[in-house]
Amino acid sequence: MPRSYALSDDARAGRVAKKQATREALLDAARTLFAEKGYNGVSVTEIGKKAGVSHTLINSYFGGKAGLIAAVIQGTNAPQADAMRAILGGGGTPVERLFALLNVWAQYDLADRKLLAVLQSNTWVWDASSEAANRADLKPFYAALADLVREARDAGLAQGHIAPADVAEALFAIYTYGTRRALFDPLSPDAAVVAMWPQIEAAAGLLPRRAPEPDQ
Repeated sequence: MPRSYALSDDARAGRVAKKQATREALLDAARTLFAEKGYNGVSVTEIGKKAGVSHTLINSYFGGKAGLIAAVIQGTNAPQADAMRAILGGGGTPVERLFALLNVWAQYDLADRKLLAVLQSNTWVWDASSEAANRADLKPFYAALADLVREARDAGLAQGHIAPADVAEALFAIYTYGTRRALFDPLSPDAAVVAMWPQIEAAAGLLPRRAPEPDQ
């Protein structure tokens, strides 16, 4: 009689859980080692060893080392996106929510400054497919900035004729440079946002007023 080799539901779920655990172990190891040694200072063998799995699985799960760091970046974006949605759906004026949004991004980005420096520098040299994936991942972030600019104009808190989507790109560039500055000065996340606020205010066409206070 032919034997059936179909997996049971429990066996299939166990296999999926094991794959997910392996993927997370590789991501955790990569985050730690990239922060300690930089992208070029770490081999896939070291990452696999720290994760407790074969380094060949990096190719299987991420398509190589470049795909692994792209996944690390995507992983850092995910909790920021969750926090962003909470702010956008909360109370306050569009200007207050814009300030809160930048502040929460900075809290996440500057939590591990060494890793941030490595991740930002790598975005200048990765391949086209990684860049395309990252741009797609960042679309909700740009859209949030554009929506807040549009709301601020509608509420009479900002003015300007430049398309909100174009303003959003300028705001994101200011934010990115502002967090880079915080790596060297160094500034706390709150102080970094306060320091970049005059440029944010000018680029967004906000009517002059004192920057909102960070939440305590």
